[in-house]
Amino acid sequence: MSNENTNNETANETEPMSGGEQQFVSFMVNEERFTFPMLAVGEIIRVPTMVSVPLGPAQMIGLANLRGNVLPVYDLSTILLGAKSQESDVTRVVVVESELGSVGFLVDRVLRVYSVSSDAVIDKTSMTDSIAYDYMQGIIKQSDQPVEQILDVSALAKAQAVVKQDGNTMQLSGMQHIDNDAPEDSQEDENLQQLVCFSLEEQEFAFHLQDVEEIVRVPAEISQLPDSAPSVLGLVNLRGRIIPIVDLSNSIGMMRTEINEASRIVVTQNSEFGSVGFVVAKVSNVVSISEAELESVPSVCNDGAESGLLEAVYRSDGGKRLVSIINLSNIYSRALMSALTSLDADIQQESQMNDGNDLAIDEDDCEQYVIFWINGQEYGVSIDDTQEITRVPEKLESVPSTPDYLKGIVNLRGTVLPVIDLRSRLGMPCSETSERQRIVVLTKDKQRTGFIVDGVAEVKTVVRQTIEEAPSLSEMQSEFLNRLIKLNDEKRIIQIIEPKVLLDDNAVSKAQEQC
Repeated sequence: MSNENTNNETANETEPMSGGEQQFVSFMVNEERFTFPMLAVGEIIRVPTMVSVPLGPAQMIGLANLRGNVLPVYDLSTILLGAKSQESDVTRVVVVESELGSVGFLVDRVLRVYSVSSDAVIDKTSMTDSIAYDYMQGIIKQSDQPVEQILDVSALAKAQAVVKQDGNTMQLSGMQHIDNDAPEDSQEDENLQQLVCFSLEEQEFAFHLQDVEEIVRVPAEISQLPDSAPSVLGLVNLRGRIIPIVDLSNSIGMMRTEINEASRIVVTQNSEFGSVGFVVAKVSNVVSISEAELESVPSVCNDGAESGLLEAVYRSDGGKRLVSIINLSNIYSRALMSALTSLDADIQQESQMNDGNDLAIDEDDCEQYVIFWINGQEYGVSIDDTQEITRVPEKLESVPSTPDYLKGIVNLRGTVLPVIDLRSRLGMPCSETSERQRIVVLTKDKQRTGFIVDGVAEVKTVVRQTIEEAPSLSEMQSEFLNRLIKLNDEKRIIQIIEPKVLLDDNAVSKAQEQC
């Protein structure tokens, strides 16, 4: 999707829908109900693999590689309520689009995507009670539903960014507790079924939530395959995974879906074929219903085209809506078996092409980095700044009146070398001494300093195109870790440490003067 479209959506995120309605994504954060305007929401995904960021703010969970883009992810509970969230099977990351780019917010549970009358939306400016706060845009107040607070996507995103102006750094906004008069949810029934509801040809269908990996926008580029089944649209690279994209409507004998801004890909998991993405016209909501509300499918519904494609139906809104639950197992085995089996070779070839893209890169376009481990995560320094890598000696001579991170000095082949615990320097707890630990010796103006790391992984050649600026999360982080290496094929993010900042240390200089 183009940046122009994204910016338009962000600018008009509260624009009413046709008929005087607005659409919202509702979710829970620490037993509180909140919403984002649907036009500001790009995706709803499971919690991705992330790397944590040393010296980052408390609400920062880490950085994720989202289809080749670096996505900062924040704990919404920490931001709003000052309490760290506890991840579970239903925890999700809601990816929002703002003028600062894409940002992910961790929420405890997504409740639904729904439309409300504009009359039920109360803007913050017209509220006089104490519920209003910096991140609030308004509330949704319906007579038959709990009050839900509308969060201001732009204000939330800006609050997480570190903006430098005239040499001064603006700090992150403070956390505020929210008073919510909405009643707490009653304890969930063990027999509740959660369904992801969506539209096909203006008819409503659903998948079971446990079968859905994530919901994403339809990418601008889908690798089309010649001689494939009509329902198979092609292959996409979803965060390093090559997955087939299927037009669900066409695969069950309906008209082909017209892809537009409302279209989404619902990614499902199958034990035989792995992940498969189904294109649907629009995702409407996520609902929880009891098993008693499910009705069997009339036999005539399953005998007309492909037998057994519908699993059950349920009625909502007093019987006004009829939602058909699709039997995913039968979709795979009856409607898609031959089509997906024939894609195995294409998926393998596409993966090999992605793996081989770097082969054509000229050596002049590459840089080498020493990659090492700290606290279970990978970091790197340019090999040009690295003098040598050596074992940690059994004893270091301590230097009085120095910071805790300066562990002492060592005589390395006639040169006095200050040694710094890089964990401590980056604000992490010290680790136990082990055989894997190494000292990485960095140089500046012929002055050498050693840094203890948990272990050295490799010396890696990377293409300059994979190096980009890291999100600015705090003043110290922006100085120490201002770039990163993004390896899409390997699903890795390696944070680059800036040696000049580490070596420009008054404590180290004083220690050397005392020797």
